[in-house]
Parts: sequence; C-alpha cells; structure tokens
Amino acid sequence: MSIGLNKNMNVLDSPSHLISILTSSMDKISKTDDNNTIIKIITTMLMEFSDSDTVDIYSFDQAKQALSCKSCDQTLSMIDPKGIIGQAFLSKKSFYCNHVVSEKHYEASIDNPDNLKIKSLMVVPIVDHDSLMGMICIYKSIRNNKPYREKDLDLISSINTFMVKIIQILTLGKNMNRVINISNVSKHLSEIEQDNEQVDKDHIALQLANTVHDIRTPANSLYGFLELIGENLEDGRLKGFIDNAKESAKLINALTDSILDQAKGSYTNKGIKLSKIHSIKFFSQVANSFSANMYDKKIDYLVSIDPSIPKEIKTDSLKLERILTNLIGNAYKFTPKGKEIYFKVKYNKDDSSLKISIADQGIGIEPNRQKDIFEAFEQAEGDTADKYGGSGLGLSISATYIKELGGKLKLKSEIDKGSKFYFSLPIEVANDEPAFESFKDIDKYITIQTDNASCKNIAIIKEYLTKLGMPEEKIIISKDLDDKTTHLICYQHKFSLDTLMTIQKRGIKFLILEEVLFSLIKDSNASKFNIASLNTYYGDLIHSTIFSGKKKRVLLADDDKINISLLRSILETEHVELFSARDGAEALDMLKSALVNDTPFDIIYIDEYMPSMVGSDVIRGYRAYEKSNGASPVFAISITGDPKLNDDEKILYDLFIKKPFNTEAVRKATKVNMV
Repeated sequence: MSIGLNKNMNVLDSPSHLISILTSSMDKISKTDDNNTIIKIITTMLMEFSDSDTVDIYSFDQAKQALSCKSCDQTLSMIDPKGIIGQAFLSKKSFYCNHVVSEKHYEASIDNPDNLKIKSLMVVPIVDHDSLMGMICIYKSIRNNKPYREKDLDLISSINTFMVKIIQILTLGKNMNRVINISNVSKHLSEIEQDNEQVDKDHIALQLANTVHDIRTPANSLYGFLELIGENLEDGRLKGFIDNAKESAKLINALTDSILDQAKGSYTNKGIKLSKIHSIKFFSQVANSFSANMYDKKIDYLVSIDPSIPKEIKTDSLKLERILTNLIGNAYKFTPKGKEIYFKVKYNKDDSSLKISIADQGIGIEPNRQKDIFEAFEQAEGDTADKYGGSGLGLSISATYIKELGGKLKLKSEIDKGSKFYFSLPIEVANDEPAFESFKDIDKYITIQTDNASCKNIAIIKEYLTKLGMPEEKIIISKDLDDKTTHLICYQHKFSLDTLMTIQKRGIKFLILEEVLFSLIKDSNASKFNIASLNTYYGDLIHSTIFSGKKKRVLLADDDKINISLLRSILETEHVELFSARDGAEALDMLKSALVNDTPFDIIYIDEYMPSMVGSDVIRGYRAYEKSNGASPVFAISITGDPKLNDDEKILYDLFIKKPFNTEAVRKATKVNMV
C-alpha cells in the first residue's frame, strides 16, 4: 500500500525549509538499517517537497525488466511499457499531468495500480549516468486543488543524485555506505530561493509581455493535425517540413506553460537549464521553419551550418531556440520582397564556441538608435512601426538570453542596406565527433551545374565541400556537364531528360537543387534522386550525395511509436539510413524485399511482441531466407528485454539491448563489424 500524508503544506515557497527537511532526512537515514523506516522518511520528505498526498518509490530490476515498488508490494513489468509511467521509463524523462484520466497514454493498471482517487501525477525517473535506477511516482488526490508545475519537476529532479543513493541503500542494505553528500542539492535549492527573492512583482507585466510576444497560435490541436498529416505522407521532404512545424508547435506549448505560470504570479527566473541537443537537427529545424514564408515573400534565404560542429552539444535549447526564432523572424519582417537573409552557424574548436549571425538586406537601423535597440519595447517609430508592427520585445528577449548563455548580442547596420545581428556562445560538447565525416575519397570531380555562376548558394556549397576535404580545383561551376564529372549538383533550371540520360549512362551521383518549392514532388524522373530545396538547409543531402562511405541500412521493427521515435532520435546522428516497420509481417516483407532488390538491411532492431508475427519468428523466417539466397546475415538486435526468451530464440540474435535504451549501447551497435 502506498504511503500517504494528508497535510496542507506550502513549503515550495521556502527552499530554505526544504534544505532543512533534506538535511534532517539524511541524518535519520544515516542512523537506521531498517528499509521500512528509510522508505517512510523518504516518502514523507517527497510529499512535503511536492505538496502531494501519495508517493510510490520504485527500483528497477534490469534482469526482470520490472519496476518494484519499495513502499508497497506492487511490481510493474516494463517488458512492454505502457501508460504515462511507461513513457517516462522508455525516455528516462520526467512527466507531470493535472488531469490524469484524460491523458492519452494513461493506463490505470500501470499509472494508478492502487486505484486511488487521484487527479494529478508526476513521474520522475532516477537516473545514474544514463542508466535507469528507479522511478518516483507522486500523486495528488481529487481533493488537492494545487496543480503540478514545471518548478515541481525541477525540484524533485534536483535531488536525483540523492535518490540514486537511496535506491542503492534500499537494494544493497547494510553493505551500502549511508554517508550522502547533499551540498550540490543544497546549492541548487538555495539558488531557487535566491531566484524567488529576486522576483520583483512590478516587473511581472514585462515578463508576461515577453512571453506573449512569442505566442503565435494554439499549439495543441496544431500539433495533433501535423502528426496525422505526417503519418500519411510518403515524400521525405514534406515529412521533414511537418517535423519542423511540430517542433514549432512544441515550442509554443512550452511558452504557453510559461505564460500560465506567470499569469498565476508564480514566475521565477529559472536560470540556465542545460539539455543535450543534436546540433545539425536543432539548427536546421529552426532555420527550415521559416523556409515556406521566405519562399512566399521571394526572399533569398541562405542557410550555412558548419559541418565540423560537434554532433551533440549541451545548451539551454529553449532559450537558444527563442533567440534564433526572434532574430530570424525580425529579419524576415524587416526585409523587403526580393532581398536576402543569411543565417550562419560556425564552430570554433579552439574555444568550444558557436559563432552565429543573421544578416539581412532590410531597412536597417539608424546609428543613433542602435545603442537602445536591445531595450524592451524599443523599435522603429512612426511610419516604420505602423508598417511592420511589433513591440520591439524580440531583440530585448534575445539580448537577455544571450547574456545568460555567456555571450553578447552585437549589431552592424546601415539604413536601407540591412542589419547583421551576431553573437558568440560558449558550449559544452556532449559528443565531440563532427556532425559529418570528412570525405576520405577525394578522387572525384563535382560539377555544380547552373546558368547563374554568381548565385550566393554556390559559395555556400563550395565552402561546405572544401571544409569536408574536397580540393577547390575539383569543384567545377559550369552551364554544361563537364566530362570529368563523377558527382553532379544540378540547379532545377538545368535539369532535363538529356541530363538524366547522361548521369544514368555514366553512373554519376546526382542531387537536384529545387528552385520552386515542392515543384518536383510529382516529377517521376526527378523523384528517383536526392532533391534539396533552396531556401532550406541542405548540407546533409550534399554530404550523402558526395560521401563515398556506405551508409548502413537499419530497420527498426516495433509496434510502439514511442520506441521507434526514441531509436530514431538516438541514431539520427549516425551514418545510417533508417527505416521502420510497425508489425512483424511488415518487417519480414521489408527484409526480403530489400534482399531481392540488392539493398539488404545491415542491422535490425526488433521487439518480440508485435502484431501478426512475433520478433523471433521474423528473424527465424529471414535467417532461412538468407540461407536459401546465399546472403550475408543481417545483424539482429533484440530490444524486447524479455528474460523469458528460450535458448532457441536467443540464438537467433546477435545482440540484446534492454529497455530503457542506453544511448551509447544503441550507437555502438551500429558500428559492429559485420560478419
């Protein structure tokens, strides 16, 4: 039975009191060997921390793939994770919801095993170096009128290290040292208290206005429609734009949460919240979210992202996204039809910093106003303000956030010639591999075919190729297809049936640069090749066209969309082609078809429990098919985590990766030596 505490507490407003509770709890734990006493101390503490009514503490048994409740006799199988707790388990991310029964993923048997009368739920995974140790589930009853907020998650998450130690103590018992260092936790709680003290109620209106500035449209229904559209699209580029739009909707959701907190007078300056991001994906999604508008306004939109940028970096992604959205949005607003905007991200390895600039050919800013332009509510006045609208908050928000992230927003501008906003940010490198591997084979000749050799996109393409190791003399800009050409980047206006016949005859690798957005989607001749739209980021497509190394083809087979999404997010920075199947029969058909078409899959990540055919039957069937066709065996990775697989089933697989997924284990699996 879960332990409950019926108190009307409001200790969240007093972090110094929380420090006192934490310290007192640690002192009590250090003096007892009794697990029941320890559990009671911790559950009481967590309920006070979160002003909640019930707490369940689970430890994770890797061998059994189950969460075992330390405060009750409940065991939750995570072999096939379900519910809100299942989501938190798979992603190792915290969740909260204030209307539990109406949540899309709610499963009463998992999320409310004691059948309590609950209204709100907060789930916080306990993680030690990317390994799941356990889970905290905290509930508010239908009688508790105070909803959970982001700050509640922050608070519970701040004691993660402490909770890791508690799980170890409960698991190892007397063999575990009970001395716990809570200095870092105390420091964090003190910072929360300082933030609370620094909030000036006279400035709440300004903070509220800053958030309102970023609100564009109701995001919940928008995201839902985008998800439905994306699931029914075949074209990869359209799917990419849908993904960009979904990211924008998610940003709006985050900002909406912020405005609601502020409206209730609970806003606090949370400082910097570092998170790991895939650098190319992050910057390209922000850039491409403006592509359709730029095209519609006939703005020449240039995007350059340094291919040597580390694959993964740590930064405050929400603040950085707001900075870039504001600056690119301002450039779009103040740049007339037919002019140019250039968004550039450059990596400086010497000091681990990013140099970011947004340059436009817009109306410019008068010299005497440039020193004040970053102040809140400052913008051009008179006819300009009437024509372009806006409150001038975007630059103020951006300047503030850039300062918090360790940089300074700078400006160069001339009236009627345009403006350049630029800044440098220190970053923490999470994965120091470059986003794109340099070309190993430079025995190739690349033709950029166009009638307009002065086009600025060409300079970006050349810079990109030379940075990846291509000698400049092997990059040819021509109206015609040079005889030495091995790889062709062809502008749409030069694409023809003659070009198509030539590249097919000579085996030339080919990329089309689409000049009229989405105009080549229905062109059956063009659709056979890589297509990159101008006014977007297309460095990834250039790299895949020119790079000689073979991409491993990876099939993800699972009926759970969350699992597929997680695997995709882990593997998207690797040099692989990703495909997915939602049931066993589809997976087997895809494996066989790929082999028949001489494009066999190198790796398959497959779950055991899927509709139509279980995973082991899929692998067994394909192993027989491989043998009869004399093919090299696919590297099969089981992701079911089921300890009940028998020996005959286990022998079918080359590797086992249990849930929740360990990022490094999944990535290393793509680098295995194929038999």
